[in-house]
Amino acid sequence: MYFMILMFMVMISATLLQALLPGFAFLGHARFPVLLGVVLYYALHNKLWIVITAAFAAGMLQDGLGFVPLGYSAILFCVVALVAAKYRQLVLSDAAITALFFGGISSFMVNFVLYLLLRTGGYVSCSGTTALVRILGSGLLGIITVPVVFICMKHLYRALDLQEKEDANVRA
Repeated sequence: MYFMILMFMVMISATLLQALLPGFAFLGHARFPVLLGVVLYYALHNKLWIVITAAFAAGMLQDGLGFVPLGYSAILFCVVALVAAKYRQLVLSDAAITALFFGGISSFMVNFVLYLLLRTGGYVSCSGTTALVRILGSGLLGIITVPVVFICMKHLYRALDLQEKEDANVRA
């Protein structure tokens, strides 16, 4: 119960933060991928049903922030989360290099595939150069943002000592 309430609050906070942080013109107006960072954190630290729930919710919130048809980002976030969860036993989930790697690659791939989907559907008509700058900028912002999100999430969950509360709730 506590975990789901906290996950809801984290998702709303991440959505607001992502919406309010400015995009950079020299990076094609790429935005900080805060929601993707939250999804990656859950993917590397939680059970599969939590990962899918978080990825789907974050994707729907991401689509609601822009003019993307609902569900596009949700599907991409779920794929990224499943891939990250598959490899979580091979990496150090709390290491900064893990957050850097998954943040950069995931942000790049999500934006690249999203651009292809939107271009195919006729929803976007920017030049290839502008799209490339934005996709590369998103990857760079993923490298910067996701480690910060991981640090914040780790401190939040440790400060609340949520695991012991969840274990006590399960036993009762």
